[in-house]
Amino acid sequence: MRSQIAEFLKNSEQDLFRLLRELVLQSSYSRDKAGVDVVGEIISRELSTLPMDLKRYESSEYGNNLLFRSPACCPGTKPILLVGHMDTVFPPDSHFNWFKEENGKVFGPGVIDMKGGLVVAIFALKALYKMGLLPSLPITLLCNSDEEIGSPSSRQLIADEGARSLLAMVFECGGLGGEIVTGRKGKTGYSLSVQGKAGHAAFAGKDKASAILELARKTIAMEQLNDPGRQLVVNVGVVAGGLGPNTIAENASAQIDTRFLTAADARHCHAALNSITNECTTPETHAELTVTSRRDPMEQSAANKMLYTAIYKEAQQLGLPLREELRSGVSDANIIAGVKTPVIDGLGPIGDLDHSDREYMLRDSLLERTLLTACSIITLWENHSAQPS
Repeated sequence: MRSQIAEFLKNSEQDLFRLLRELVLQSSYSRDKAGVDVVGEIISRELSTLPMDLKRYESSEYGNNLLFRSPACCPGTKPILLVGHMDTVFPPDSHFNWFKEENGKVFGPGVIDMKGGLVVAIFALKALYKMGLLPSLPITLLCNSDEEIGSPSSRQLIADEGARSLLAMVFECGGLGGEIVTGRKGKTGYSLSVQGKAGHAAFAGKDKASAILELARKTIAMEQLNDPGRQLVVNVGVVAGGLGPNTIAENASAQIDTRFLTAADARHCHAALNSITNECTTPETHAELTVTSRRDPMEQSAANKMLYTAIYKEAQQLGLPLREELRSGVSDANIIAGVKTPVIDGLGPIGDLDHSDREYMLRDSLLERTLLTACSIITLWENHSAQPS
């Protein structure tokens, strides 16, 4: 079966790169609904020859989210969930609007983040269909429109589908050493606002009610929460406040990013930030902390490790390098982990420098990761089916 899938994909190589080129050259900035919807139509067309039911989740502000289901998806059966996002970070007027193959690399906006991953998922399904397996495999493919901005319109859909799935596979890019992702840090963003009392700087004493002074003290205290040992990161990244140098600042604010490995670390960090917020040492000042964004950690759970082991064994059979990775950045895999469903990420093609105009994919990895995905789906379903009910 592996050799038959490999032969099918090798014979389909031109089609894989045709689709990749078409997707990459279609601009799909997260806030450009029209562009993202065109990507959705390209994907729908590409899958129209397969027996997959399509449901569109319409959005007025963002691109429509798409959910494809194989015939074996029926009540009482938990499917394998495949997830890929259609949006990129590049606006329509970006100068990075070209596609190029050179010296074993492929360049273009979103080529690995994650239009290459979409191609992997689509052609893995095509390979399973060619082998006559797709009708009997319960598989859902979720293509969402807004991952790069925190998945505001797709978050609940991802969580709902994740909760009803057996396991999930997410197609962000693979690492240069062949890594796939078994864990990701969580992330919470905060907005801190400080209020003081305005006055003329010429008449200010050491007890002036300066919001900027209190924000500075809080900034130092919050930065001291960084803990390399537990890989807890706190970063005060944006500060603002005041009207002019001769005015005591009545208002000041900061934007804060935190990263953590576990839910326990997230709770610890949140409590510490609240404590710092509530303890104002500058007279006549007070502060408020607001959560602006949140993604739970994708912990390196035992269930995730079991998925990795099965995929690793499949990679060995195929002669492909594979390693596991704990990745600091977040993705939609964090949402799936939050509903306690086993999930592996980083199954897309291998590359680097995403979110820049130097983004590239290693050309050979597109077929390799498609082969690995198709064979791993078969193995994971067979392993599940072999377990006693």
